[in-house]
Amino acid sequence: MSCHVRRFVLLGLVLAACGLSRDVEPRWVAVHNTLVALGLSQVGPLRDGSLAEGKELRFAAELPAGCTTFVAIGGAGVRDIDLSIADPANAPVAHDTQHEPQAIVQACVETPGTYSFTVKMAGGSGTFLAATWNGRPTAIASSSGSAALLSSTPPAAGTCESPILLSAGTVSGTTVHGESNLEGSCGRTESKEIVYKLELRDRKRVVVDVAPRFDAVLYIRKEDCEATSAEVACNDDAPNQDRSKVDVILDPGTYFVVVDGFGSESGSYRMITTLTDIPSVSNVCRSARTLAFASPQSGTTAGSYDHANASCGGGAKGMDAPYRLDLGGRARVRVTERSDEMPPVVHLRRVCADEASEIGCADSGAVSEEATWVGVLGAGSYAVFADAKETDQHGRFTLRAETAPEAGSGVTGDTCADAIAIGVTERTVSGDTFAARDDGAARCGGAGAPDVYYRLDLLRRSRVGVRVGNEEGKHIVSLARSCGDRATEIACANRVDEVLAAGVYWVAVDGATPDSFGRFDLDVRVTDVGGQETACQAPPLLVDGRTVHGTTVGAGDRFRTSCGGREDTQSSPDRMYKLVVAARSKVRLVLVTPTWDGVLTLRRSCVDTSASASAVEVRCNNDAEDVHHARIEAPLDPGTYWVLVDGHASGNEGAFTLEYKTVR
Repeated sequence: MSCHVRRFVLLGLVLAACGLSRDVEPRWVAVHNTLVALGLSQVGPLRDGSLAEGKELRFAAELPAGCTTFVAIGGAGVRDIDLSIADPANAPVAHDTQHEPQAIVQACVETPGTYSFTVKMAGGSGTFLAATWNGRPTAIASSSGSAALLSSTPPAAGTCESPILLSAGTVSGTTVHGESNLEGSCGRTESKEIVYKLELRDRKRVVVDVAPRFDAVLYIRKEDCEATSAEVACNDDAPNQDRSKVDVILDPGTYFVVVDGFGSESGSYRMITTLTDIPSVSNVCRSARTLAFASPQSGTTAGSYDHANASCGGGAKGMDAPYRLDLGGRARVRVTERSDEMPPVVHLRRVCADEASEIGCADSGAVSEEATWVGVLGAGSYAVFADAKETDQHGRFTLRAETAPEAGSGVTGDTCADAIAIGVTERTVSGDTFAARDDGAARCGGAGAPDVYYRLDLLRRSRVGVRVGNEEGKHIVSLARSCGDRATEIACANRVDEVLAAGVYWVAVDGATPDSFGRFDLDVRVTDVGGQETACQAPPLLVDGRTVHGTTVGAGDRFRTSCGGREDTQSSPDRMYKLVVAARSKVRLVLVTPTWDGVLTLRRSCVDTSASASAVEVRCNNDAEDVHHARIEAPLDPGTYWVLVDGHASGNEGAFTLEYKTVR
C-alpha cells in the first residue's frame, strides 16, 4: 500500500492509513513543521514502503531548476537508511553520507526533468516515509541521532560568511547564483564561486573531484576563507580538461573548499568528496622495518603517506617509509637512498615519531639519483626515513646503510707514501674518505677529518684547476709543493685554480669537519700555458688610427677570457696583439667579426699571472651592438698593454678587423 498526499492537513490520518509505526509519526511531524517554518513546501507525493536489510526502492521525481531537498525517515527496526539521487541519464547527483535511521540530501540542478531517488535499507529493516521539498535548508544536525534533522537557521548561501557544510559523499550544485569575491592561484577566476566548509577532527587524505559542465577551478583554504595566503591546494584542468581534482593530506582544522570558474565561466557541477583516515606516525613507526648494515634493501613508497617532514629537500613532502637502524657502538655511518623514480631525500631521527629529534637530512649524493647522509653516531636505535622532495611523489628505492670505525680503517691514498697519481689528461677523479684516517690538516680546515692524497706531476708551466664536484660529506682541497707540509701550501678551498711552474705537487682532499666524509668527484683541469709564452714573445704592434685585418683560423686556443662564456666551454682559437701607450689617454678598440661571435679583451699582462682571467684584464667585451661587434673604451696610463681577439665559447673563428684609436 502506498500513500500519495501533497498536503499535511490530514497527516495523522494518512500515517495511520499507511500502517507506519508510531515512532515515525512524531519525527515526521517535527521534520514537516521545521521545513514549513523555513519557508519550504512539499512537492510531489509522500512515499512510503517497507524494506528488508540490503533492499532498495526507486522513485521518480519531477525536479525544477534550482534546489530540492529529499527526506527519508525509517521506522522501528531501521538502523541506517540511505538516500541517493540520480539524473535522467542515471548519473549520480548526490547521496546521503550519514549512518542513521533518517537521511536528508540536497540536490541543486540547472536542468529540470525526471530525476530519481533511491531509498535503501543499509542497516536493519522496516517501514519508511520519503518526500521531496523545494528550497535549500542547511545541513543535518544529526550528531545526537535525534529527530532534529534540520537546523532552524537560514539556508547556507555558499559564501565565506555562509558556507555550505561539506562531508564525504556526492553533492551537486551550480555557481550561476554564487558571488564573485575569491580567486585561486592556479587559474584566472573572475567568475562566481560556491564555498563549502569542511571540518576535520583528525589528519586525513582528502580527495575532492569536481565534474563540471563548464571550465571549473577548485581550491582549498585553511582557517581563513578570504585570504589567498591560506590556500593549501589549487587545481584547474586535472586530471583532464573536463575535471578539477585535489588530492591532499590535511591536518585537523577548518577548511574552505571553493568551486570557481575559469575566467567568466559558470554552471552546474557534481562534486565527490572522499575522506580517508591516515595512519598515525606512531603506528607507522611501530611497524618500521629493520635496516641492516651493508645489505641494500629495496622498497617503495607507493601507497604510503607523508608521515614525516625534514629540514632539507624542500621539507621532504613526498610519501615516505620509516626504517629502524640499530648501532652497537659509536662509529661512522653512511645511509644512501637511491631512486630512479623520485628525487630522494633521506633523513634520520633519534625518536621515529618526534620531528624535533632529527639528527640529519640529505637530498643529494655522489650521483644525481642518490641522497646520502654521513656522520658519526653513538650506540643506540635510530629512525631512517626514505622520502622524496615534492608533494605526492613516490616510487621504488633502495636503502643502504654502512659503518666504519670512528678513527677510520685506512684506504688507498691515505698517506703521502701511497698517494694516488693524477694524470694531466684526467678530467674526473673519484674518491672516498668514508674509511680513511686523519693524517693531516690544511690552513683552511680538515683538523680531525679523514683525508686522501694525490700526486700531480707537471712537465711544463701549466694552469691547474681542481674542485670538488658531487660529494656526500663536505670536503676541502689543498694544493702544496710538499706532501703534508702546510708551510709549502699554495692554496686551500673547495676549489683551487693556480698557474704553476713545472714540478711535483700534492693535492689533499680533506673533510671540512671531523664528521664530514664520504664519496666525492674531483674535477681536474690541467692546461699547458707554454703556448701563451710563445704567443707573447713577439705579438704584432697596434698602431693608432690603423685597422688590422686578420684571422683566428689555425691560431690555437691558448687563453681564457672573463666574458667569453663559461670557462670550461671556451675552446675557440685566439690572436694576441701589443699596445703601447706613451701618455695617459683614452683609447677605443673595435672588433668586427662578420661571420662569427668574437670576444675582445684588453690585458695588463700577456701571460696569465694567476688562474683568474679577470686578474690580468682591464676590460672584456662580447657583443657590443650585436654578436659580430665588440667594443672597448678605457682611459689608460702610460705603459704596455695586450689586446686579445678570441671567440665566444667553442667553434667561433674566422676573419676579423681590429681598429685601435686614441680618442682623447
